[in-house]
Parts: sequence; C-alpha cells; structure tokens
Amino acid sequence: MKKPFLLIASLIFAFFLFSYKITQVPPGINGDESGIGYNAILISRNMTDENNNFLPLFVFAKGSDWKQPVSVYTTALVFKLFGSSFWTLRATSILFVITSIAVLYFLAKEMFDMKFFIISFLILLTTPIIMIQSHLALENIAVLPFILFWLLIVAKYEKVKKPIQLFLGGVALGAGIYSYLGMRLIVPVLSLLTLIYFRKNLKACGHFLLGAIPFFILLYVANFYYPGAVVGHYSGGAPSINDFLFRYLSTFDLSFLFLKGDATAYHSTGKAGMFLISTFPIFLIGVWKILQTKKPFEILVLFSFFFAPLLFGFVPDIYRASRLLALVPFYTIISTIGFFATPKKLGFVILILIAFNYLYFVNDYWFNYSDRVKEVFSIPIERTYEFRIKK
Repeated sequence: MKKPFLLIASLIFAFFLFSYKITQVPPGINGDESGIGYNAILISRNMTDENNNFLPLFVFAKGSDWKQPVSVYTTALVFKLFGSSFWTLRATSILFVITSIAVLYFLAKEMFDMKFFIISFLILLTTPIIMIQSHLALENIAVLPFILFWLLIVAKYEKVKKPIQLFLGGVALGAGIYSYLGMRLIVPVLSLLTLIYFRKNLKACGHFLLGAIPFFILLYVANFYYPGAVVGHYSGGAPSINDFLFRYLSTFDLSFLFLKGDATAYHSTGKAGMFLISTFPIFLIGVWKILQTKKPFEILVLFSFFFAPLLFGFVPDIYRASRLLALVPFYTIISTIGFFATPKKLGFVILILIAFNYLYFVNDYWFNYSDRVKEVFSIPIERTYEFRIKK
C-alpha cells in the first residue's frame, strides 16, 4: 500500500465515521454552539460579529460567553466555502480531527513508521472523547492540530536542526492559546517542557521563544480590549496546596479517565470514560517502555501527558474531560509505543478487545445517548438557529 493512499484512505474513513448522525447526536443545539455558529455566519457575510465589531480577536456571544478566534474564524471560513447550515457548523469539528490525523501521519513518518501510524490512527479514532467532541460545534477539539504540529516540529528538528523549525514550533504552541480557553493553562507548561528539552541548546530555546512570545504579548494586550475573554470566569484566588494537588491529581483518576468520563451530560455518555478501558494495558506498557528506553522525544511526550494539566490545579471544577483534549495526542503515542512493545499474540487480543469496547461505546452513543440528553439539547433551539440563518 502506497503511503499517500494510506493517508487519504484514513482521512476518508475518519470523515464518514465522525459525520454519521452528526446532526442527530446529540439532538438539537446548545447555547455555546449557537453562539459560535451565529457569529461565524455574520463574519462570513459581512466580517462583523453580533456586536458589530469588525473582525474582532475575540467574539462575545450574547447569552453565552467569549468565543475563541480559531473556532469562530475556521467555522466562518467553512460557511463561506460550503454554506451555512447546522451540518457544516458541527462538521468544522471534524475538520480539526481530520487535520490532526494528517499531522499524526507525518509525525509517525518522521519518528516511527507506517505501522506506527496505523495503530496510532486506530487508537485516536476509537477514543470516546474524540467522537463526542467531533459532534459538537465547540472549541475544545480545536487544540488537537496545534499540539500535534508542535510535536511534529520538535521531531523534525531532531533530525534536521533548522532554526526555522523551532520557530514554527513556538508559533504552533503560541497560536494554540487562541484555540481554547483551557490552553492558557496548558501552553505555558508545554513551553517550559520544550525549553527543558532543549536546555543544552540556547539558540534552539531562543528560536522557540521567538515564535511563541508574540502570542503571549498579544494575549496580554488583548486583556485590555476584551476584558473577560482572556481569563474567562477565573477569579484569581490562590487555592490551598491540598486543593491544588487534589484538582491536578483528579485528572488521573482512573475511574474518570476510563469509566465515567466528563462530569457534564453533553460531554460524556456516562457509559464510557475519556479513553477506552481496553487501551489502558498498552498505555501502561508504553509508559514502562519509554522509561526503559529513555528516548528524549518519547520522554517529552510522557512528561507532557502527566504535566500538561498541572495548572488546572487552580480551577475548581474537576472531572472535565472536555478540557483535556490536549492529552489525547500524548496518550495515543504512548499507547502505540506500548502496543509495539507487547507480544504479538497479546497485542492481537488487545486489538479485538478495543474493537468490542469501541463498538459498545459507539452503539450506545449513536442510538441511546440522545434520549438521555434531550433536556440539555433542546430541539426548538435548533429551529431558532435555522431561522436566524435564513433571516
């Protein structure tokens, strides 16, 4: 099988898988989706938001909250190219997944091989939180391409050592700040890990910072023009050490990660965790393998998984998988490393378990989940959305 064909086939399969029942599951539309969709329509038509601001950096959606530019402007572009509809609104989230798969392909090609891509693709594809977020027109899933592109750039620099590459890596992480509010807490940690990773190469660190810092400066300046958009609802109070550690460590609660999922109904089926429980064994093997081989890039991935959510210790809410999409690329890579470190017969058994585990999840999601969340996604709101488009 030729490599380009493998990529194209993977993208097509992923598109049809994630687009199935995309407007029916979940039913209707929630306020955040409506806010992004309505403003994206206005921007695609006359380049102003609902508050008559011309191409604003952040958009305030009335009845909701501040919306991040990556999702709003990507949705506006999709509307401009393919028309405004409920389907294209939610399909924008699939675009972020498709882009991420393409970047994962090049990352596997750079650091591993095509077998690695196939398994990592399957793990990413069958991650429950990916299916759930791909069916929502929200900002959470927009983080994936930025995280994977940053990893790709670091991988390429390992081989070619061109300064422009680390500059682009800094740009990728810096721009990621504007993909989702939670990335304000994740990007600083990943940036610090990048500097530690290249600590023996001050020029490399300088090039990375040159790409990332302008986005931090822009965010600081934006705080004066878009009050509330930069820090959201955060009050700035410092938690106790116990509260900080509890909130941070709750991220790695196994029942949350593999059994219960997000605390909110529209981010979780309640029947599956953020990740499939059947992938947990190969994840553990992957952690062990990375610690055993101590390859620098893989150590960076491992540390990123465990330390990226560190600053969420400042946020009172816990068990919010929807805020942790940035962990999915790291989990995928670690689990894939674990799969190839597993004896072939056991690996085959694990693949079968993953298949059955995913079928159970997706069958419940496609055919039963809607009935459980009708009160969250009201059908009349969708009709109101369609009316506003025509108006």
